[in-house]
Amino acid sequence: MNHQRKWFACGVVCATAVAFGLVACGRFLATDAYTALEISQVQVLSGGECSVPATATTLHRTGGVLDLALPDGSTPPYYLPVVVVNNLDSAGGSNAAEMNRIALDHFTIELSAPGISWGANCPATFDTQPVTVTIPPGGSVGASMNIITPAHSQCLQPQVSDAGLSVTAKITAKGRHGGTGIDSAPYTFSVTVCKGCLQVAYTEPALAPYRYPANTPMCASLVGSNLYSGTPCLPPGQDGTILCCGITQTVGSTTRDVALCPGVFTGKTDTTTSTATSTDTSTSP
Repeated sequence: MNHQRKWFACGVVCATAVAFGLVACGRFLATDAYTALEISQVQVLSGGECSVPATATTLHRTGGVLDLALPDGSTPPYYLPVVVVNNLDSAGGSNAAEMNRIALDHFTIELSAPGISWGANCPATFDTQPVTVTIPPGGSVGASMNIITPAHSQCLQPQVSDAGLSVTAKITAKGRHGGTGIDSAPYTFSVTVCKGCLQVAYTEPALAPYRYPANTPMCASLVGSNLYSGTPCLPPGQDGTILCCGITQTVGSTTRDVALCPGVFTGKTDTTTSTATSTDTSTSP
């Protein structure tokens, strides 16, 4: 990152401040500019509410897991919901005249992992789609992005060993303050990319035989509710234990069995007697 962008020269900012009679020059030091825009934490989405909370919550996520061995052959993304904060104080005045609003524009992601070959379809550094949101001074917003896209998962899939792989993402929020670009300090988040690690924690004796790398059961052979449906609001294969099962599809004259992730049990008798154990890396301080 170009640290020359840690804002304006002090004289320019002081001139603006003096014009409004509001703040002294020391308040806009370069170190302040580098922390003015901040990614504060990764949010945990729970229940049926999938919108990203706009303020920091007690429950948050410090690391992630992405399983790239789902039997449906998919290459899911890793979806990251975050809180972005404007740490500047208000310059005062009306909403139209407020100078210390920050317009969040997009995020830049930089991925690294030992021994991984990135390519044109899965670059190590890439920008997200544009974001259009304004953060008032002292305010925060919820935002989200794929830090590992489906294309990256496709690149990683054949390169992940049975031992798994740690992929580190450095995420930088980028925006505009007045007519000047402003970047956050990079926020680092690590994702353990694995083969089958979210398909093993089945505690029910009837489901234990289907732990990875066992063959996928047919949905019609399973009864009750699937207690291993992943994590609500997140892609299948991300952060929560998942059990897939097979269904039969007929297209034209061709019949084949395909995997449904998460599986929907279609057996007729409910014999569910225990509570699922889900792999999750969210924490509360």
